[in-house]
Amino acid sequence: MNAVRILIVEDEPLIAEDLRGHLEELGYEVVGACDNALDAMAELAAGRPDLLLLDINLGDGADGVQLAERINAKHKLPFIFVTSHADKGTLERVKAVRPAGFIIKPFDENDLRTQIEIALARYANDVEVTVAPSDTQRDEIVIADSIFIRDKGRLVKLAIDDIQYAEADDNYVTLFTPTKKYVITSTLAAVEEKLKSPHLLRIHRSYLVDTRRITAVEEGHVRLGTLSLPVGKTHKAALMARIRTL
Repeated sequence: MNAVRILIVEDEPLIAEDLRGHLEELGYEVVGACDNALDAMAELAAGRPDLLLLDINLGDGADGVQLAERINAKHKLPFIFVTSHADKGTLERVKAVRPAGFIIKPFDENDLRTQIEIALARYANDVEVTVAPSDTQRDEIVIADSIFIRDKGRLVKLAIDDIQYAEADDNYVTLFTPTKKYVITSTLAAVEEKLKSPHLLRIHRSYLVDTRRITAVEEGHVRLGTLSLPVGKTHKAALMARIRTL
């Protein structure tokens, strides 16, 4: 489980540091702070952020809108414009690059948190992963190979490959990793559809398992090391078919 990784692109050092402080206080990881588009593109390749906070006016060189065009073309990452210019002309200019959100200076932590979570949810919808329209208020968002989960009041990133198995209990699902477990409000069917992992397989009405982690198949059960999980009769054939391909 990792914190959401954010890159700051802001040419005012005091504002950049203010942003960094707020983001770290909220539990996000700041992978870097750049004051120009050229350095930002280099940091994008090296730091692999999940999201950018991007000032529109960057002084000399390419501005934030031009940088956004390059991000859309090469990296396809969500970005939020952070600007003091919210006039109609500015909004019209940035519309074409499809930002995931806007934060108007001066900002506060609540505004930052809200805009970041909405931006991730909007981006998830834009890249056509399985996220229901109501997920801007839900606890989990799936983007590419990760699921973003609310944990102790903050949004954190969990790689789907780190999920060993999932267990359903009514309208709650617990995701188990090698070191921790996370409870989300959902049905198991919805989690299976949302994650869309080729390695996760339903073996029981209450269990979804990463088949690569199965160490033994027994009558009515599979083992993940010392852990034993039940296999439902209606899921046995699909399990055996999958095991033969591993």
